[in-house]
Amino acid sequence: MQPNLEDAIAWYQESEFTRAYEIFYPLATYERNAEAQYYLGMMYFEGEGVEKDIAQAQQLWKKAARSRHRDAAYRLSEIVTSTKTMF
Repeated sequence: MQPNLEDAIAWYQESEFTRAYEIFYPLATYERNAEAQYYLGMMYFEGEGVEKDIAQAQQLWKKAARSRHRDAAYRLSEIVTSTKTMF
């Protein structure tokens, strides 16, 4: 049986980031799966199993948000509000 999105999420939650990445990446890139894009963005944002890359995380979350993924849209809004300078 081929590992699927649910397996990848379980591995992500168990901190098995390399195994999760192997499933998230093709789903996010080739199948444009919004949930996989969200989790892959989380991995890049936190540097979990990959080199930390906030710009890459934002790109993935933007793609997921276009597919109406609420958590991805929320993460994007958090970045925008946290980077505004207060005077």
